[in-house]
Amino acid sequence: MSTQKATADSLSVQRGNYAASLPGPLLFVALRTLTVPIQYLILTRSTTLLPLQPLTLSQTVLIAMPSYIAFKHITWSLTLMRERMTIPFAFFGGLSDLAFEVLTSYIYTLHPINPTYSPSLLIPGAILNFIGISTELISEIQRYRFKQDSKNQGKIYTGGLWGVVRNVNYACNVAFAFGYASAAGGVLYGMAYSGIYVMNFVFNAIPGIEAYMKEKYGSQWEGVERKVKWRLFPGIY
Repeated sequence: MSTQKATADSLSVQRGNYAASLPGPLLFVALRTLTVPIQYLILTRSTTLLPLQPLTLSQTVLIAMPSYIAFKHITWSLTLMRERMTIPFAFFGGLSDLAFEVLTSYIYTLHPINPTYSPSLLIPGAILNFIGISTELISEIQRYRFKQDSKNQGKIYTGGLWGVVRNVNYACNVAFAFGYASAAGGVLYGMAYSGIYVMNFVFNAIPGIEAYMKEKYGSQWEGVERKVKWRLFPGIY
């Protein structure tokens, strides 16, 4: 990922571009909203939304998790994201999340023949999912409020969990992805699902954002690196 400002048709986050734009966020919101009816259709094996079928506890939880993820994404895109969201970014970002959620719901429907599935993982997985999402959302709100205060202009926020790891949001993504996938398909699927997140963060997203931060903030960012040693997981990376 380049540290230069992304082009208008780029799939990258538009670092440094704070121009207001509605089409991208609205497309992203529309795609994320679709997850609720689509997961319902897959989990209930229905062909129509109406009349609504009663849901089991497992089905209810497995719809609630991607719904909460979608809520977090929508909240972030409409209120917390400062950079401009392009239409290509919104389309591929929204579609990729939806695709993973569709796959996860489908994996769950195969649980009778999945030797690694365990119903005992449903509630622990859901708890981890909700904790991960809530922690990320709270951390993002804390950082947003810090940035909105004119006294903090040009400063980097290292309060809360941002003082533990430099990329709290990415760490929370791994946690809630593992919880969601483990609840639906077992630990092996959870490791594979969250492992994709880890690979993207370690080899793509984190190097990109940290190179941008170093270019933008210089010695201040170097100070943050000394103060907050870990990039993603305390004691690991």
